[in-house]
Amino acid sequence: MKRLFCTVLAFVALACCAAASAQDASPSKVTRMIVVYPAGGGADLLARTLGDSITRQSGQRLIVENRAGASGMIGTTACKNAAPDGYTYCLVLSDVVTIHPHVFKKITYDAEKDLVPVASVADFAVVLAANSTVPVKDMKELAAYSRANKDKVNWGSFGVASSSHLMLTRLNESLDGSVTHVPYQGVPQLISALLNKEIDVSLLIYGQVAQYLDKGQMKVLGVMGTRRAPMLPDVPTFVEQGLNFAPVLWYGVFAPAGTPPLAVERMNKLVNQALEDAAVRKVLETQGFFAAPSTPTAFGERAAQDRNSWGPIARSLNLSLD
Repeated sequence: MKRLFCTVLAFVALACCAAASAQDASPSKVTRMIVVYPAGGGADLLARTLGDSITRQSGQRLIVENRAGASGMIGTTACKNAAPDGYTYCLVLSDVVTIHPHVFKKITYDAEKDLVPVASVADFAVVLAANSTVPVKDMKELAAYSRANKDKVNWGSFGVASSSHLMLTRLNESLDGSVTHVPYQGVPQLISALLNKEIDVSLLIYGQVAQYLDKGQMKVLGVMGTRRAPMLPDVPTFVEQGLNFAPVLWYGVFAPAGTPPLAVERMNKLVNQALEDAAVRKVLETQGFFAAPSTPTAFGERAAQDRNSWGPIARSLNLSLD
């Protein structure tokens, strides 16, 4: 009798574990994707496109929640503080986990300990865009123009200590420029400022400015990286113009530390499947994004490598912010 009772208990425990695993593998609750930038920007569009595809293909409803501010740290902190139950994730620009740890003294999360890498989503073509009235055609001319017009040439960025901010500092250092930094909350505000000629230049994703290039409202002074962009074959890269640092920026998905590995693997699979979706591919193409599917492990290794690469740059520029 005792042996029968133990056998029954073991069977019940096994059944419960199996049910829990099945629940983790096919969550029934709504999944939340925190976007750490305002609605209307590239990250927001990317997250909503992925969410639609994931919902359509898997039946798992995914909603987007915009938590912008503090260069992406407000939304990232909200992600870190969420219950690690497999129902909350965040889509972040690489800056949030590769640059911020080096420059913010009071950062509210540990990029290595508080966040779990889930999925690499996309790399993207980044350009230095200028409003149509700026009388320069490349970055060297921009630096010379800024020297001749001290404190009058403005570079808008998507946040203090962002990759855009660091690249401006590197431009001023490498090309002896005198361009002034003006931080904005997000991309929609930057584009509006460029169109209204409140700022002179800004570092933006190609897809965000393509329509304005076609209309002659903006122009491109350089492409970030070591290779020219296929859509802008005549525009020289930053490296060609004298900047000896050519990072690749990316968007990726993270989860709160402690999220079950099964949930992480499932979301990684859903994101990778979405990146094969024709509707998602179309959005990626029009925005200048390049799908970058990966495993959680490989994505984590890439984030760590990029964090190590940005560190010396940030420290050499003496950026230390509250």
